[in-house]
Amino acid sequence: MTKRKILMAIIGIFLTSISVAFSKLSGFGVDPFSVLMFGLGKTIGLSYQPTFIISCSILTIIALILKKSLLGCATVISLFFSGAAVDMATAVLGKTFGNPDFITRVTFLIISLVLVSIASALYYSANLGVSPYDAQALILSDKTPVPFRFCRIGTDLVCIAVGFFLGGDLGVGTICVAFCMGPAIQFCRERITDPLANGTLFHSHHKDNQNFLNPGNLFGLKRI
Repeated sequence: MTKRKILMAIIGIFLTSISVAFSKLSGFGVDPFSVLMFGLGKTIGLSYQPTFIISCSILTIIALILKKSLLGCATVISLFFSGAAVDMATAVLGKTFGNPDFITRVTFLIISLVLVSIASALYYSANLGVSPYDAQALILSDKTPVPFRFCRIGTDLVCIAVGFFLGGDLGVGTICVAFCMGPAIQFCRERITDPLANGTLFHSHHKDNQNFLNPGNLFGLKRI
């Protein structure tokens, strides 16, 4: 465990929370798990933070019983920090922007998608444990013959269905997260966060620049 990876995990969790606040304020829907959290919060009369802590505590217990190797310090940070950060960021953005117009809402949606992609990549590349919710699909794929991608789709669909029934924020933003997150996170991991975690980010960028500036590469030719 390095200081760099711990910092990456903390920043990733913080940016994830900020992205939820932006998507909430956009009015175009939030990510599948947040749909469930906001729906549960409305039903039981609690804000995002306590709803998140209660729900994730239950999911953490399930992960501890079935596959505790998935958990780590990042899991604990996420459990106790994410909900509070979402509530705080939502309040600050709400007071700052009030009732945003359509263009501003679209901008907020785009910001939320970019932030959550970078944040998730930082979180995964740090490799210090997954969130309690992410652990559930990993456990299902490990305990059943169903591939992970289908397990994740299944858990997302359950969150969307239950959350929407309870009054959660479902919309086009939810669909964008479901279909765009995978490729976006993979791109961020390959180009930014994996090299950052391994300490090769600036070295790899320098190498890429050298390759790009090579006249042979500019014209699709290999130098022999």
